[in-house]
Amino acid sequence: MLQKKYVDTLIISDIHLGSDMCRAEKIEKTIKKYKANQLILNGDIFDSLNLKRLHSEHWDFLSQIRKISKKCDVIWIHGNHDSMAIELSGLLGIKIYKKYTWKSKGKRFMAIHGHQFDRLSYKNIVISGIATFFYHIIQKLDTKNRTISHFIKRTNKSWLRLSDQVMRGAFLYARLNKVDVIFCGHTHIAKHEEKNGIEYYNSGSWDAKPSYYITVDKGEVGLVKVD
Repeated sequence: MLQKKYVDTLIISDIHLGSDMCRAEKIEKTIKKYKANQLILNGDIFDSLNLKRLHSEHWDFLSQIRKISKKCDVIWIHGNHDSMAIELSGLLGIKIYKKYTWKSKGKRFMAIHGHQFDRLSYKNIVISGIATFFYHIIQKLDTKNRTISHFIKRTNKSWLRLSDQVMRGAFLYARLNKVDVIFCGHTHIAKHEEKNGIEYYNSGSWDAKPSYYITVDKGEVGLVKVD
């Protein structure tokens, strides 16, 4: 029997169920390794409104989340792709939040998806949607290890500016709300930075390799890579 690791909090974002690139089975295996007091799904759990795009493994993942919600707190942070969050939250038996704050070992933590700090997607849904559409096409044409799409994310100036823009907004928001550690997703670029005593973490995404997730235990934070 698999020995589960105990953590206070497990954070996963940008799963994008419904996308052909979603690594739902890998996420399932990852979650099963842990026993957590709370599981935070930090936005963009779904890729679109079209539930017909969900594969069997995507439904399996949702079934697992429903089971987990009976044993621990599952917090769903609303992301810019989660248009049907209200309708589906009842089905899954979990609550939806715009942001979620908690305390542990004298530190104040906050999870927020991060699209609030992205001026393009927040103010222009159409342009953002077009960019996402073309990126998905690139992913479909990419190699097995997603080397092309990964290279684009790591070198494209617009993508890097987005990552920095969200991080700057998160730092300011954390300072205004007296938060010690803030967690975001949205950019699909995993990251950890510290500024003026505040820590910023981005948990990357699960529609590309490598993927990442975050653990919080006894006030200590870990950013974990999954190939």
